[in-house]
Amino acid sequence: MNKLKLHRLIFYVLLVPSFAATALVPLMPAESVTFKPKGSPQKTAAGASRGICLSAIPSSQRKIPQSNFAALIPSTEVELTASVSPTILVNVPESEARQVELTLWDEDGKGIYQTNVAITGEPGIVSFKFPSEFGSLALGKKYKWNAALICDRNERQRDVVLEGFLQRVEVSSALKRKLESAEPLQKAKLYAANGFWYDTVATLADVKRSRPQDTLIVSEWQELLQSVGLTKLSQALLVNCCQAQN
Repeated sequence: MNKLKLHRLIFYVLLVPSFAATALVPLMPAESVTFKPKGSPQKTAAGASRGICLSAIPSSQRKIPQSNFAALIPSTEVELTASVSPTILVNVPESEARQVELTLWDEDGKGIYQTNVAITGEPGIVSFKFPSEFGSLALGKKYKWNAALICDRNERQRDVVLEGFLQRVEVSSALKRKLESAEPLQKAKLYAANGFWYDTVATLADVKRSRPQDTLIVSEWQELLQSVGLTKLSQALLVNCCQAQN
């Protein structure tokens, strides 16, 4: 073998492993919508329900197995929102109840808003938005909300009641600029990265409703709920309803 052929062989042997190593480098996965709760752990389960309301629908007639009346919030004392009229998400079980009563209190325990919302009785996750008509949430103040599933208007002790806490925080000018130019999925990621739980889950829920067959969005939704311990609710349907009655 002459020197020219030897040089070509050495060059080939050195080049191939280098190219192969480069080709095997895995692609970095796209950033998912996950959330790290900001609040302190709550002594009792967040979004837990209380009450003795039981559905009269026999198990043999249910469309899906019985689920709990549960709020989509982390197990923390309080989570943040950037909205003056935030949205809460609640998993409503299949039942004969046709109303949910929403109530909001300020940090002094003063009730500042209450309304009844008509529901269909269909199981799934419902979005309840507090309207801006009652007044903007004050920056830095904590608020308590209740969602009561009304089973019998004449026996309100049978209500199943959820509660949660929220605090409105001002959005930085830098984040505001990013949100203004972001598409919906990116908005959810920005809210999550900056600790705004209520805005994160409400935004991503809207995206999922508009793109129910998109496997990427389904995956993002499941990862978000799993990141805050809500894995059991990640398969629940997102329901398009409901209307306030007063």
